[in-house]
Amino acid sequence: MPSHLLDNQITLLEHSTFDRILAAAIAWLIPGAGYWLLGYRTRALLFAVLLLGLFWTGELLLAGNGNGQFMAVTYQVHPVFFVLELGNGLSTLLANFIWGAAAHVDGLHDIKDMPRHLNLGILFCSISGMLNVLLVLNVLDKRTWLLAGEKALTPQGNEGKAE
Repeated sequence: MPSHLLDNQITLLEHSTFDRILAAAIAWLIPGAGYWLLGYRTRALLFAVLLLGLFWTGELLLAGNGNGQFMAVTYQVHPVFFVLELGNGLSTLLANFIWGAAAHVDGLHDIKDMPRHLNLGILFCSISGMLNVLLVLNVLDKRTWLLAGEKALTPQGNEGKAE
């Protein structure tokens, strides 16, 4: 292990496993929030805008044929895509709470007034959720915490170096 990482072991030990899990839970609820807690403000804002923008664009695409009727992919409608978009945490739960009523009663009959861009909306929401899971896993990683500790110890002039 490089010497600069060994010097930062104290920083890592100051943060328990509970701290990393709590940061990961917050990162799951709000994309980018884990990086914000670690001090990567620019990265946090960038990921929040990209992932939340992608998710909510997907939700807007799920609006029914321009008549303002929104729908969310619920567990009852499609369990796989619901689990994939659940990676967005709070956004998925909020969308399902607001628009979560099933668009149809019987899955064997055709859905009337399907949103024109249904597949694209589901794709955007699912990809956004999967990408946020990757961010959560990165926030859980010890090396991310070590680099954040190293960044905190460097002078402000080298702020972009750790990112």
